[in-house]
Amino acid sequence: ERSSSLSSVSSFGDSVLLIVALCFHSVFEGIAIGVAETEADAWKTLWIISLHKIFAAIAMGIALLRMIPDRPFLSCIAYAFAFAISSPAGVAIGIILDATTEGVMADWIFAISMGLACGVFIYVSINHLLSKGYTPHKTVSVDKPHYKFLAVLLGVGVIAVVMIWDN
Repeated sequence: ERSSSLSSVSSFGDSVLLIVALCFHSVFEGIAIGVAETEADAWKTLWIISLHKIFAAIAMGIALLRMIPDRPFLSCIAYAFAFAISSPAGVAIGIILDATTEGVMADWIFAISMGLACGVFIYVSINHLLSKGYTPHKTVSVDKPHYKFLAVLLGVGVIAVVMIWDN
């Protein structure tokens, strides 16, 4: 009983860290939209962020349920709400920053916010989705390191194609 309570505390801390990191990531993505140079750039950035946020939300839900399978429903709603409002909050911050900064400074804010957003997402991906893993109740044929590696390569490839298509 004592070991299960310790693992619950660890999992609770991990889940809070996961939510905070993903919300931080989303805020900086929103800032990138808010400081976009043109309306077309803002729509393009919004499209890219919306596309991957769907999969990030699914991955977040799966990771949270793996950490604490009997998680209370209200905490799931609270985590999802925090994740959902973090991007619009970032957009508002970006619009305010864009209105108060000029030219080169807005470009630096865009570059730094996208760099921070990508860095946090890479941290979450490696720390929570790849390295920690979990022990499934039943054997799953695709839960092997080489499949996880192929999934990462597929993700990098899709992002590379999107970035090439973006330019």
